[in-house]
Amino acid sequence: MNMNGDFHGKGLWAVILGGSSGFGLATAKRLARAGLHIMVAHKDKEGVVETQIKPHFEAIRQTGVKFVAHNVNLFDDDDRAGVMESIEEQAGRGKVHLFLHSIAAGACKLLAEPKGPDFRADAIKGLQEALTFGGAAVTITQLRDAVNKAFHEKRCDALYTVADSKIPYKDDLLEEEDVSRTVWMMGYDYLLWGRELLARELLSPEARLVALTSEGNEIAWRGYAAVSAAKCALEASCRAMALEMGPYGVRSYIVQAGITDTPAGNAIPHFDLMMAQARMRNPFHRLTTPEDVAEAIYALCLPPLSWSSGSIIRVDGGEAISGL
Repeated sequence: MNMNGDFHGKGLWAVILGGSSGFGLATAKRLARAGLHIMVAHKDKEGVVETQIKPHFEAIRQTGVKFVAHNVNLFDDDDRAGVMESIEEQAGRGKVHLFLHSIAAGACKLLAEPKGPDFRADAIKGLQEALTFGGAAVTITQLRDAVNKAFHEKRCDALYTVADSKIPYKDDLLEEEDVSRTVWMMGYDYLLWGRELLARELLSPEARLVALTSEGNEIAWRGYAAVSAAKCALEASCRAMALEMGPYGVRSYIVQAGITDTPAGNAIPHFDLMMAQARMRNPFHRLTTPEDVAEAIYALCLPPLSWSSGSIIRVDGGEAISGL
């Protein structure tokens, strides 16, 4: 690879777990344009693959790089072993330059029954009373419908404090099994894959390992307790990997993306309200896109950032440090 970021003809690969949508797919496309061969592993229904995902994969192939996709259960031992064997066969020793862990498999559930003032209901009631006092004949139902229409259809983001979310909290509460599974799958899986790639000598001499976190690593979001715990474990794993794998030439990073409209994001309760709030407080007044994150991951693959490792890198336009 030369300093302008051209990997063509180098025979290097990017291995992306969760590469069928969101950050993973955007990164696969970006790195393919730069000349890295691409292997993605994902879990999707066959109908979705044929109608929605396959065209994106074909676009990657059309860039001229090698492309391999595995639609498997990445938490099944046999399927994981099959993907690892495929990496050995397709890429070979010393050829995996990027490994990206972009799997969202956490339980987004409340840990306790909601309690406290219903600020949305109180606000709607107060506004209805004020309008009635002013001579307007409007019911609470009419007012709530109007607020929701303005928020969801007209994208009046400032109404996020009084609008109803279309992504409600789940009925069942967080259980011990949910926590252990989420922390294991999203907190330590990155470390296990990275270590196995190293042990099999599949990583390039200056390989980059990347995983994804969110602002929920420090800020408590309702229904995000298990995933938040997993993100903290993930960040600890990244630091340990940077320390212990550094002597082998490996760099390990965590990318903290801003609020992004992805399938994984929309599995978080009240995510539509969170997106509106993010658009308002972000200095650029827009959401982060998968392409924003893909560009950052591409940059991490290049020589200028080779002395960075064990870092959490924000890719959010300043969202995390901004108040309203």
